[in-house]
Amino acid sequence: MSVTDVKAAAKTSKAAKSPKKSAQSAVVEQALANTPVEMVPFSQLALSPLNVRKAEPDTAKLQELADSIKAVGVLHNLIVHRLPDGQLGAAAGGRRFRAMNLLLSAGAIAPDYAVPVKTVSDDMAEVISAVENFQHESMHPADQIKAFANISASGKTAAEIGALMGYSTKHVQKFLRLAGMAPALLAELAEDKINVDQLQALSASEDQECQLSVWKNAYGIYKKPRELRSEVLRGEVAAEGNRMLEFIGRDAYELAGGGFRFDLFTDEGFISDTVLLETLTREKLEGVAAGIAQAEGWKWSEGRTDSIGNYGDDAQKYLLLNLPLGELTADESARFDALEKQLDMLSEQDDAEDADHNALEKAADALQVEMSAIEKAAENRAWTDDVRANGGVVASLRGSVISVRRGVMLRSDIPEVEKKAGVNQHLSSIRTEGDTEVSAQPKPLSAVLVKSLSCERTLAVQAALAEQPQMALVIFVHDCLKSTFDHRSYSLSTLKVTLHAKTGLMLDNAPTSADSLAMQHLSAMHDAWQKLLPEDWHKSWDWLLMWDTQALINVMGYCLAKTLEGVSERLSDKDGKAGKDLEPVENLLGFTLRDWWQPTKANFFGRISKELIADSLSQAGLEGASRDVLKMKKGDAAELAEDKILLTSWVPDCLLPVAAPIALPESDAVTAADSDGAATPTQVTDTPSESTHTAA
Repeated sequence: MSVTDVKAAAKTSKAAKSPKKSAQSAVVEQALANTPVEMVPFSQLALSPLNVRKAEPDTAKLQELADSIKAVGVLHNLIVHRLPDGQLGAAAGGRRFRAMNLLLSAGAIAPDYAVPVKTVSDDMAEVISAVENFQHESMHPADQIKAFANISASGKTAAEIGALMGYSTKHVQKFLRLAGMAPALLAELAEDKINVDQLQALSASEDQECQLSVWKNAYGIYKKPRELRSEVLRGEVAAEGNRMLEFIGRDAYELAGGGFRFDLFTDEGFISDTVLLETLTREKLEGVAAGIAQAEGWKWSEGRTDSIGNYGDDAQKYLLLNLPLGELTADESARFDALEKQLDMLSEQDDAEDADHNALEKAADALQVEMSAIEKAAENRAWTDDVRANGGVVASLRGSVISVRRGVMLRSDIPEVEKKAGVNQHLSSIRTEGDTEVSAQPKPLSAVLVKSLSCERTLAVQAALAEQPQMALVIFVHDCLKSTFDHRSYSLSTLKVTLHAKTGLMLDNAPTSADSLAMQHLSAMHDAWQKLLPEDWHKSWDWLLMWDTQALINVMGYCLAKTLEGVSERLSDKDGKAGKDLEPVENLLGFTLRDWWQPTKANFFGRISKELIADSLSQAGLEGASRDVLKMKKGDAAELAEDKILLTSWVPDCLLPVAAPIALPESDAVTAADSDGAATPTQVTDTPSESTHTAA
């Protein structure tokens, strides 16, 4: 990021400035024209608190003005008003006042130096000050914000202020919005430590603490307006490009009672009732699916916002039959052939130099749409009556367009369906897309819970790996060796290593882990390392040349650890594990999950059935508590399980590794590395990654 990226915009865009004089400006000019010029001694003047220009002027330019006044005198009168102490406050002409003050200090003029002034009322003073300053050298954005806010407080609208100052109404509205920003950020704007674009991005949130927190923690590319805006709006849903809103329509959403939250920097706004929008979308899709089911004879129908798949929870509930091959009728076949010939003709015409390519492309698209419709109609007819009588149709969204999936069986219906004559043979012949053998009993953990648990496990292993940078280096070197010596590797990255921290993804999928022991240690290490980074560290690596080898290994280990990802959508097929890919790393570290994580009501017990809670307590050797929970309400049972499990080291079996720990050999290579003076992790005591933790 260049230096200019973080400088305040000292000049306002031409688009914001209005070239025409307003009626108010004309009134101000007329009022000043009717006010006589008086000569008063400089000693009677002071800088008015109503002068809108607060930023100190450029020293060199101020000295040039002082030299000019010394040579030819004050050519333009100052605008003043009477102060409570009897002095005349310079509301317009602050730079001239400062220049004369320089001359007075240098002995170039006397206290009784005659200065031309026009005296106005207090009400007019601030307005005239703003008008004059806007018409001369552009004011600093911080001064503009304060001036607009002060004038707005007097009762003038944004349109009136814009007309008075010669700025567009929208420009004034934006700067008035910025007046409500955190005072500390406005102070940084005045000191050129943040620019207007960055401030506008942060203003997307009205929470001043959020604004400050995001700015304080931003660095490098994360100080760009787009990144800042994304961070302060975390959790909000933008209306622009929202697929469900495009499908339903803004009018239908608002007619149903939905609303939007707008700010001055987005035209589309933010959706205020996402639940209503999803409900409207699902209801509309359910209507589409029901219409198709009734017209074609399907047993049931469903509308949903996400497309149906053969994995996760969908795999437990549905069976997706393979699409049948449709046969075209004689008429359809003839029409299809004719369309193909037309398509070939259009292709030949498109090769001509003078061809209207856009028109030909549109015509070709229309032909292809009709051809697809013919094929789709034949495919839909191919579903047999027995499948229609027992299967269903699902309508969902693909982007903002309806996607219809026919031939969906409910797994709960299959035992009864297969008893019916003729149906069993048909199901056996077409079966499903990517179907695998599924046990009669559904798996006890939902896909959402499996993903959450695997994220919790990943965060714990990240934290443990970050505390053993030497092991992170081992894993990294192993990856490098694969990319260099294994030509079959699909993850080549020689000299093109790209690191993407996965911690944020884990928190999104497992929000209950935000206060976990693992996150506490990762956050502490992050803060500790960040404090060691010099200002503008991202601009070069020269400063890293002064770090010793072990410090480099330690910080690299921390960064590598945060890239670790072991998220799984469902339990592994063979042994029912969540986050099974983490096992090799856990074994390398000698990792024990219970040192970092414990099951609670929020992250586990509150998300499973009472029967599974009882089974968990029984596995932990708490038979009495296991019997008790079956007599309790679900919430109370989950709380009891959380309290009792603290007395044990139990964790769900799905989070326990099955592989044996890796034995680290005392090889010649390791010995050679040690003999060359490479420090071991235990020798380093002054870097963040050497911290230790207390077992839960």
